[in-house]
Amino acid sequence: MDEILALDKSVGRDISQTLHATFKIYTPHLIAHSSSILSTPRSTHPYGPDPRQLLDIYFPPSISPTIPNLTSTTPILIFLYGGGLILGNKVDPDIQDGLVYKNLGAFFAQRGIVTVIPDYRRADSRFGGEGARYPSGGEDVLLALKWVAQALGNGETARDVFLMGNSAGGVHVSTFLLADEFAAERKLYCAGKGGVTLRGAVGLAVPFRFPEALGRGETLRNYYGSLEKAEERAPCGLLERLKGRGSSMEEAGVPRMRALVGEFDPEDEISGPTRHFVELWGNTWGDGMEFKVLKGHNHASPAWALMAGEKEGELWAEDVVEWIKS
Repeated sequence: MDEILALDKSVGRDISQTLHATFKIYTPHLIAHSSSILSTPRSTHPYGPDPRQLLDIYFPPSISPTIPNLTSTTPILIFLYGGGLILGNKVDPDIQDGLVYKNLGAFFAQRGIVTVIPDYRRADSRFGGEGARYPSGGEDVLLALKWVAQALGNGETARDVFLMGNSAGGVHVSTFLLADEFAAERKLYCAGKGGVTLRGAVGLAVPFRFPEALGRGETLRNYYGSLEKAEERAPCGLLERLKGRGSSMEEAGVPRMRALVGEFDPEDEISGPTRHFVELWGNTWGDGMEFKVLKGHNHASPAWALMAGEKEGELWAEDVVEWIKS
């Protein structure tokens, strides 16, 4: 992790600068290990009516890469990448051979976990977008989960499913986990009655709240409707609502969760809001939450480090694999 430590000391905790520096450092390492990444079976499928609603499935070498796949009992991980609500793709077109996020799909698949990476609708901006507005992120998570349950679920013994969202992807996962609109479906899946059992979720460097908008006011207004609604509908705001009702985790249909932040994540946008969310969770439910700091990682590096030939950079994901299989 020496290169990452050096870049964080040089660029500080500004997310845009960190993304650019991480891109420069990790791209050649991923290219050097591209044969292992690209050897993992992958297939692409629509999970909803919008052209943007496509997902990639990465299969472990031990099972047949067929759809539907209703006999396997291997766990399933659904991963939503970040992008500030306006950017991002399940296969990054700016990286040779789309190695990001193929590297993440390959990493978990090679460890026996079927890995699903969907594209989701983005808010409009100067970069484009699909006109996404709250709660579209939660809707896309639900649609992907429904598709997975139908195509990969096991009716006799519902397969374990885990959700993981990075940055803005974590906002969408949290919307599904906490918003009233999805309570009925959450309870169904948490009870193992929908073809899969929703066992847990991971929030990786998630902005659980938006203090003072931090220069993202236009994006937040486009997606949430206003800055006031952004605070109410951010993960912390949704959890506050559940706390006020006195709802238990079971009553709310919320599974156990992990909150992870990089050692060099920005305090104002990520680390501080994450600690606030973890504390609020504890005050609401007492347990069901684990919080970990990823040593040596910045906002971008956890995903980029996978399959890049640097074991220390992969420790966080090895820990997630162990958590999923425990």
